[in-house]
Amino acid sequence: MKIRRSLVPRKSIDDQERGHGSVNGRIQLDRPLGAVLRRRLADRSAARPLAFARVVVWAAGIFTLFSVCYFTIMAARGVAGAARWERDDERAEMIGYVLGRSMDRPDLDVHRVVNVIGGVSGVSRHHFVPAAEQVHAYHGPELPIGRGRTTPDSYIVALMAELAVPLRTREVEIGTGSEPRVFTKATLPVSGHKVLEVGTGAGYLAAVLSEMVEHVYTIEPDQALAQRAAAALGEFGYGNVTVEVGEPFEGWPAFAPFDSIVVKGPVDPVPQPLIDQLALGGKLVAPVGPREGTQALQVVEKLPDGSVVATSVLEVRFPPLTSED
Repeated sequence: MKIRRSLVPRKSIDDQERGHGSVNGRIQLDRPLGAVLRRRLADRSAARPLAFARVVVWAAGIFTLFSVCYFTIMAARGVAGAARWERDDERAEMIGYVLGRSMDRPDLDVHRVVNVIGGVSGVSRHHFVPAAEQVHAYHGPELPIGRGRTTPDSYIVALMAELAVPLRTREVEIGTGSEPRVFTKATLPVSGHKVLEVGTGAGYLAAVLSEMVEHVYTIEPDQALAQRAAAALGEFGYGNVTVEVGEPFEGWPAFAPFDSIVVKGPVDPVPQPLIDQLALGGKLVAPVGPREGTQALQVVEKLPDGSVVATSVLEVRFPPLTSED
């Protein structure tokens, strides 16, 4: 064992007092040198808990950061969910308006879409109209959204969604225990279904469709309306809607074919690019007629052989899809 000189007291010592000796064949340190070494060993032992404490501090910091991020995300989702339930009493009145209008055409059932408008998700119409029109958002009829455009009547929104998308439903029991068993039909999203919306407008119909299908692609010629709709859709969690600024009647070939196409502006006739991008067996819903005045809301179905069959449903009035830029 090598003993460094710095550990030995700096004094003149003879061979018998060099700081160590042999006892029973073992090296024995004298008291001063042994005390120094013990103290140094004690210092190292004391340092170990300090090093471990740094690891604990780092782990606690990482855990805290993760917790803050997680709860921030959950809180944002909660705010978006709560925002959808705002003014639920007024939304119930709008549902009454939609159902009242549907009584004039009992052959056109919109009850399944009503479940989307006023059900669990509660698509809130007032989030998709200008602030000045929010007080009227749940009265039902069409509302101006600026740029010479309107958001459709809430009944027309429900009807177009119903005609375009083959909805799946299931019966859901309401009430438990001794209460009578009451069932209602809940709308289920159609897996893999893609919808092209021509004319985003305020984004309200896109929000309704997003609750019913896997993805909605929507084109708007007016950049200001497109940006406003995209902001509202993103803010309230409609992540399966993609908004694009472009020429609407050219469709969106990159994502074709589409299982459904909904056109929110007058066409006469239906543009061929839209028919080409409609999948076999798919349905296109559009107001067909002059730009000014009334149009006929038609359902164009593409048969398996590629031919199309058009059926007129009722009269509507849509403003032209134009950009004021």
